[in-house]
Amino acid sequence: MNATLRLAGAVVALALFAPAAHAQSKEELELAGRLYERAGLDAQVKSIPTEFEQGVGDYRGRVPDETIAALAEAGKRSFAPELLREEIVRTLAQKLAAADVRQVLAWLEGEVGRRVVLAEEGAVGSMTQENVNAFLESEKGKPANPKRAALLAGLVKATNAVEIGASFIEAISLGVAVGLDATQPAEKRIGVPGLRARLRAAVPPRGLRADLSASLPALYAYMYRGVADADLAAYAKFNDSALGQRYNEAVTLALVKALGGASVRVGDMLDAPKKEKV
Repeated sequence: MNATLRLAGAVVALALFAPAAHAQSKEELELAGRLYERAGLDAQVKSIPTEFEQGVGDYRGRVPDETIAALAEAGKRSFAPELLREEIVRTLAQKLAAADVRQVLAWLEGEVGRRVVLAEEGAVGSMTQENVNAFLESEKGKPANPKRAALLAGLVKATNAVEIGASFIEAISLGVAVGLDATQPAEKRIGVPGLRARLRAAVPPRGLRADLSASLPALYAYMYRGVADADLAAYAKFNDSALGQRYNEAVTLALVKALGGASVRVGDMLDAPKKEKV
């Protein structure tokens, strides 16, 4: 009898507390969604389908045009910004405490934070090799600024830019490979593990990250070219803080997880029409 009463009490307690837990979860997701927007992640994610399509275009002439079109469409659906947003927001809500999110939002929504994110969002559409080279050429005649160079190098490290950049490149490469593999007969497919191994052999992770480490300071110089030294220093201080590190770790994990899942999903997108016909 006592055991039954205890069990009944536990059920009642769960019933009473369940709504509060659900409300808290909803609040965390809303906060994470606001963070996604304020941090400029939306602009970065929206560029991925176009980058995937460009990656697919490299195979034009080597595979049939209809395969190129199907693969581009599968990539667009797999890396759809609304899907990636949902996955990234969910991970941010899981990995960052609500109190941390509020503090990060307070910084990002301040005057300096808004100016920095605006610069990052603006660079997404304009950071072509031609524009970066033109900017670097225009800087050659100016006096060296070791302090600013150190700030940019520190930001590359604090924001996990190398790992995030590598995850973008690896996800798009794997997504294209998975898509091409899905166009093959079942008995000839390599599969995701095999494709990962081949890509790592062709572009070793350590080498890719070394290349990014060498190139990112110049890209950051272009990205923040309109940001004042004082703003850049404040941004570096924020990212170097314990809060900033927790924030950057969560963002890195969220992006890597979402992009990795999307790259594998490309094959499912291509297989779906075949299954419907069966």
